Parts: sequence; structure tokens; C-alpha cells
Amino acid sequence: MSDRTRRVADISPVRAPGRRETAFRERGLQRYLVLGLLREGTARHGYALMKEFQRGSGTRMSSGRFYNTLQRLTAEGLVAAAANPSGADARRTPYRITSTGVACFDTWVRNAAPSDTLRDDDLCTRAFLLATAEPATVSATLTRWRAEMWMRGATIEEACAAAKRRPHRAGFDVLPLFLARRLKHAAADMEFLDDFRRAYDRWTSWRASARSSPLATEMASGRHVPGRP
Repeated sequence: MSDRTRRVADISPVRAPGRRETAFRERGLQRYLVLGLLREGTARHGYALMKEFQRGSGTRMSSGRFYNTLQRLTAEGLVAAAANPSGADARRTPYRITSTGVACFDTWVRNAAPSDTLRDDDLCTRAFLLATAEPATVSATLTRWRAEMWMRGATIEEACAAAKRRPHRAGFDVLPLFLARRLKHAAADMEFLDDFRRAYDRWTSWRASARSSPLATEMASGRHVPGRP
């Protein structure tokens, strides 16, 4: 295996939706997620809050990270532990948002701006690394990625249909909109891979033609005289 191929060998495949947890790399985003889930005032334990988010958004997340955020918010006085209802599981502590937490969340909502989605665009990063590999590796990897993306799109499409069939909820249901957005992203990613392959094939054809030209042959053999056409 060449060095260039080895550098690409560890590129992870494209994951199907739901298999990878949301990273929530921004600590601020996760704290406001928890505050938002508690904003309407009902005290709930961490597991119930996490499941509510997963059902409403179709996104998985780490339970450990979620509970750590609850502990930090409690230490900051933005949420507080509440009394456990009679007969409830004593191992699960319910939390409620404080007035300070409400004010903090409302201020953030009024001033929050959309994040730069390109910051976490690992498909472009993977494609950048892939371009350094041997042509056979590039072709095989693009074929595999496209097949996996097609499966991802099919899975999202099924989830969209299921979300539209589920009973109406009391609150505004954003899941169908989230899934429709992810489906558009999957289609855009497939189009990007098709564009990448076409451009790469044109480049490899040009490189092969350039290498086989008489001038290139002379330069490679050392017979070319500088200044000679």
C-alpha cells in the first residue's frame, strides 16, 4: 500500500442517520438545549428530557454529556433539583428551571444567530484527503460513499413518512421539517460526489494525456532542450 493510499485508508465511511450521536461540540448549545426543554416549567428528570429531544428531533445524543450539563446548570443556579413525586423512581432526580434560567434562555433565544454549518462539514474534509490517494482508491471510495449516502437518503425518507403518520402532538412538531432538511442535505451530498467524480475523471484524463505527449516524454528522459518548442 502506498503512502498516499495509506493516508486515506482510515477515512471513516459515511454514516447512516441516527447511528452517530450529535456531537454538540459547542458547550453553549447544549446548555441552552436543556434550558429550552425545561422552559415551560414542568419538572422532569434528565432521561425524560433527553428522550423528549430525541423523539422531537430524530437526533441521538450522549446521556453522560446530557447529565453533565444538568449538573453544571444546577451549580450555576439556572436549574434546581425538585421533589420527586410519590411512587416515582428515586434514582431519577427531577429538575426544574429557575427564574434566572428562564431569563438566561430567553436572552439567548433573542440574540442567537445560526451557526456556521460549514465548520463541521467533514464530507469536504474527507474528499480533500481522498484527492491525495491513488486513482483506483479514489474511484472505489467514491462508489462506496455514494452507495452509503443513497442508503442514508432512503432511511431518512422512511423516517419522514413515519413522522407524518404519527399522532398529532400537543406542541408544534418540528421532526418532519428536520427530516425533510436532512433529506435535502443527503441529495446535495450525492450531487457533490457526482460532481467530484466527473471533475476528478477529467483531471486524470488530462494528466494521462499530458504525460504521454512528446514534450513530456522528452522532459522525462532528459532530452528536452530548454527554449525548444
